[in-house]
Amino acid sequence: MELSFVLSALRRRFWIVLLFFLLGALPGLLVDPPAGNEYRSTALIMVREPTQADQFFGNSGDPDRYVLGQLAILESAALVNKVAVDNNMSVRDVSEAITVEQQPEVDIVEVGATLAGDAISTPEKVRQLAQSYVDAYWATLETERGDEIYLDSLDTEIQAKKNELDVTNKQIADQMGTYLELATRRTNPVNVPSINDVDPARASERDLLRSELTDLATRRNNQIANSRLRVNSHIIQDATQPTEPLPAGGQFLLAGGLFAGAMAGVVAAMAWARFSTKVLDEDTASEILGVPVVSEFPYYRSLARQPLAAFQSLPRSAIPIIDQLCVRAEAKAGLDDPLSVVVVGTQRGAGATTLALAMAERFASGGSSVVVVDADVRDPRITAIFNAAFDGGVPAVVANDGALIDNRGRSVFTRTMDPEVSVLGLGSNRGAASLRRDTVGSVLEAARRKAQIVVVDGGPALDLASTLQLTALSDAVVLALPLAKQKNDDLDDMARQLGHANDKLLPVITSPARRPAKGDIVGSDGRFATTDRPAPQIDLADRVPDAEREAMVFGAQAANAGSAAPPNGPV
Repeated sequence: MELSFVLSALRRRFWIVLLFFLLGALPGLLVDPPAGNEYRSTALIMVREPTQADQFFGNSGDPDRYVLGQLAILESAALVNKVAVDNNMSVRDVSEAITVEQQPEVDIVEVGATLAGDAISTPEKVRQLAQSYVDAYWATLETERGDEIYLDSLDTEIQAKKNELDVTNKQIADQMGTYLELATRRTNPVNVPSINDVDPARASERDLLRSELTDLATRRNNQIANSRLRVNSHIIQDATQPTEPLPAGGQFLLAGGLFAGAMAGVVAAMAWARFSTKVLDEDTASEILGVPVVSEFPYYRSLARQPLAAFQSLPRSAIPIIDQLCVRAEAKAGLDDPLSVVVVGTQRGAGATTLALAMAERFASGGSSVVVVDADVRDPRITAIFNAAFDGGVPAVVANDGALIDNRGRSVFTRTMDPEVSVLGLGSNRGAASLRRDTVGSVLEAARRKAQIVVVDGGPALDLASTLQLTALSDAVVLALPLAKQKNDDLDDMARQLGHANDKLLPVITSPARRPAKGDIVGSDGRFATTDRPAPQIDLADRVPDAEREAMVFGAQAANAGSAAPPNGPV
């Protein structure tokens, strides 16, 4: 799992981590604090399987089984009862005070005792309780180790055999003394006979006693050796003397809960990101589209509420982003050829209209003449914003074979508050029928004859066949991608459909459109406007030079004698 994926998942799903983090704190916050100061003493015992034990453990071959058996002894009621009697405490108090835990992955057992009380007598009392518990357990091992009664009986029997052998040897020595004197005289010495010849019964008794004594000594040595090898456990730490009371019980629980909650939140965020159907981050979007994301256009409340703000008063922090997008788009066209840019979205409300208006104004601020073409038939937002329904627009261009004036002699374009920018709207409702796959070429060509740069608001890229045709005929395709609501499958389908425009595709991460707010009026075509903001009126006296204004006024009067022109008339 790549680090970028982890960071993106945590950033997008940070609220999950925060939620689990807070939930983890609940046990620590709800736990009752201890009634008084609690002191704890601990002792450590190394529990090892005997190297030579009785038949049961000797045949098991499983050290863990032996340790589990010893843990059962440590937690047995018999041991608790014995410690309770030795310390003059109740069985319940000892059972609640003592804890026995095996440390992970080792054969070390920790015996702990916890008591509440004052700072004077309780520390020593809790130490004595823990040590008494360990000593009581150790006593059970000593009975297994020592076998003192049996060894004492062997010692007694060995001593008795030695005494009998001494008596027999003395009797043999007395009996053989006469023969020894005869063998040592100077004249006529005689050979000393064997005791077997002199007194065979006494000799047999001596040999029997010797054999019995050797057997007893062997049994005693084996018993001592076996008892020393039987138990390998030992105490590695006596009970400690507590110096300070334990912290409040909720503190450890709170810290552990916070950590566990945060880790659970991280795991949940990773799992959600891994199995989610939505696009996770820019890297994922770039991988699906096959081209890098150009930039990210952040959310602006002013633009979300009124798209015209992108044309009139683009936020200062958004200007570098749009400028970069304009530069990338201009690089797709030839030096002397008009530039045509189609702005489409991956879905409805992706922000294509806002990007189109912002790019048109930034192109115009650089001194270029710009035509904005409204090709979003299902939501002609730009036509509504600039009141372009009164002019010929797209239907007039299609009807007059790409002419820039309609059959009344009026321009098909609509003026805007910027003299460098004009709009080719969808006109009346006939615009939806006029803009088709086979007519978009003539519409785009008419717009190119009018201005140096053509910006087309195409709406969702896959809504209409005419929109896909526009992406094929344009120089650059700006794709508005609302990452927060974009599904992987939909974006993958988008990448396949726009495969012909892959070399001119400019993806931009946007914020999804908001829901209509209070005071907004939603039209039958899906557009919304606000009741507390009047439609902007274009003041030509402030925007158009005097000479051009005079020519336009007289031209308009000649062309429209006897008819009422809309407030923002044709360009």
